[in-house]
Amino acid sequence: MKCWICGADADTGEHRIKQSDLKSVFGHISPDHPLYLCNAHRRNMRVNGLKANALKLKARICGKCNNQLTSSYDYAWEDLSRYLRSRNRALKHNERIGLHKVFKGTVKRSMVCVHLYFVKLLGCHIAEHGMPIDLGPFSQALLHGTAHPLVYLAFCTPLDTEHKSVGYSDIDVIKRYGRIIAASWIYHLDHFSVRVMYAEPGERRQGLIDSWHPSMVTKRIRIASI
Repeated sequence: MKCWICGADADTGEHRIKQSDLKSVFGHISPDHPLYLCNAHRRNMRVNGLKANALKLKARICGKCNNQLTSSYDYAWEDLSRYLRSRNRALKHNERIGLHKVFKGTVKRSMVCVHLYFVKLLGCHIAEHGMPIDLGPFSQALLHGTAHPLVYLAFCTPLDTEHKSVGYSDIDVIKRYGRIIAASWIYHLDHFSVRVMYAEPGERRQGLIDSWHPSMVTKRIRIASI
């Protein structure tokens, strides 16, 4: 199998939910303290460690892309995720988060990296499902550290405020004349969710109203409803 980012031999798998996010919510995972994974195909699948294949996407990428090329994207998301989780309360609709508190002096570049972390995840989902969306712009964005012009993020209120949980939705797609013109999915953590959306130029989808893109000049993000 080839890495969909650079074309080299692929030998690593990307976590569906970042390992640091899983650890922050559930703590140390072991055979004595397992996780239980539920999806459309299986319920209560026992997971004995955070490196289990069950927690990873099936689309593979090479070690260089996973461990070197995209590491700054991973670290930026870890920083923002840690800050949002440190508040110990769920985000509220229309709340505004000052990014200068997270990325002192590096807001613009660091938020491009956050954006690229989710570009990587969305690209892995597209590759896994063989979706007819061109992965070329995804690859180029990751290789050159530049924003994907058609991928947007919305930082949202949580899916579930009563239970300790993490998860992700299926990818919803919108087609026109047999072609995918928009796709979105949700990355959920205990206190908040992130809606990741691909939309072709000219699309005015409801999900874009509260979405953010690195081309927007702002040092604050407004929390959307899920």
